[in-house]
Amino acid sequence: MHPAEPKRLVLAQLPTPVVELKNLARQLGIPRLLVKRDDLTGLELSGNKIRKLEYIVADALTKGATALVSHGGFQSNHCRATAAIGARLRLAVRLFLRTAEPSPALDGNLFLDHLFGAEITYHTPEEYNGRRQELIDAAMDSQRAAGRVPYFFPVGASVPLGCWGYIRCVAELVEQLGKDTPIDLFCAVSSVGTYTGLILGKALFGCDQWRIVGVPVSDSVDSLSRDVRDLERRTVAEFNLGLSEADTPIELIDGFIGEGYAIPYPEAIETVRLLARTEGILLDPTYTAKAMTGMLTTIRRGGVRPNAIPVFLHTGGAFGLMARRDLFTSQT
Repeated sequence: MHPAEPKRLVLAQLPTPVVELKNLARQLGIPRLLVKRDDLTGLELSGNKIRKLEYIVADALTKGATALVSHGGFQSNHCRATAAIGARLRLAVRLFLRTAEPSPALDGNLFLDHLFGAEITYHTPEEYNGRRQELIDAAMDSQRAAGRVPYFFPVGASVPLGCWGYIRCVAELVEQLGKDTPIDLFCAVSSVGTYTGLILGKALFGCDQWRIVGVPVSDSVDSLSRDVRDLERRTVAEFNLGLSEADTPIELIDGFIGEGYAIPYPEAIETVRLLARTEGILLDPTYTAKAMTGMLTTIRRGGVRPNAIPVFLHTGGAFGLMARRDLFTSQT
């Protein structure tokens, strides 16, 4: 790893495997198609979130924290992973979740949040978006009042410290595929921590033959590009990485969000079926189904570089799929 790497608490089962999608490649008429199975990081299928939380929670413990405070949507993979880590490490977990429903069904990730013992409150999108700092302050105060030492981190753990999770993932991929192997790596982009870590890792480890393609699943390309650049700048400055913007080109492809974050659309649902039926792999409607739809469309349009191997970063989300069984007919 890089000498600037901060302290890490080993929680994930690493390295995750890179596997061939032979059936899907054959159907697409291409020689090879690979998937980096980061849905298999462990801690109850915590996907990409646990890589970031290894660094976040290490910092929390160093600072004497006894409670973790975070937030997200009511089916947040990040919040569920935080709740699982809290249970394992005997830390209290306080989550405030965004939902338009006053009492959402206890299914998928939300069911697991409760099962892992997190303390949860629900907030409308208007309250969540408009009064977030008040909600953070209130959650922190309530933990202090209970005699705990709270440690806050935002949705997706997308802060400079969390970026190291995917800088480390690049180091893993270098060992598995080689830094001089031409690959076009595709991943979902929302809170931008995963993508930012990937482009930083690509630069730090000299992967000049790699292309990192992000598929936005929540906001516009322009908005997410600004978020990526801001997080990249802060990470480079905080850890003295010595990189410039020229070292970390941003490539995001548009057209796969649908009507908005966590709102599925027919093409993405068909992608869920396709992966399930060709490879026995599960995608989720919020992140990976949209990102895989973007990758498959790019392949079909001839958008992968000649001689490059397309690689999909599977960031998890199977529990979110279980909460959206309504999207599929009885015959699936």
